[in-house]
Amino acid sequence: MKDEPGTLKFEVLVPRDDDANLLVYEVYRDDTAFEAHQNAASIAQFREEAAGMFGAIQVTRCTPVE
Repeated sequence: MKDEPGTLKFEVLVPRDDDANLLVYEVYRDDTAFEAHQNAASIAQFREEAAGMFGAIQVTRCTPVE
């Protein structure tokens, strides 16, 4: 998070009833911060190091309800 100042929250979660999956919960300041995250060197490194470790990655973008 220190390398991506627009990242407000980052958590890795394991569902209680399905420890074969991981959920990653991330909150960004705005769409620009999310795009910066997608293009960050740390994400490129993660993709390289984690290649083949995951069957599928699903992204769901949400809008906060106030």
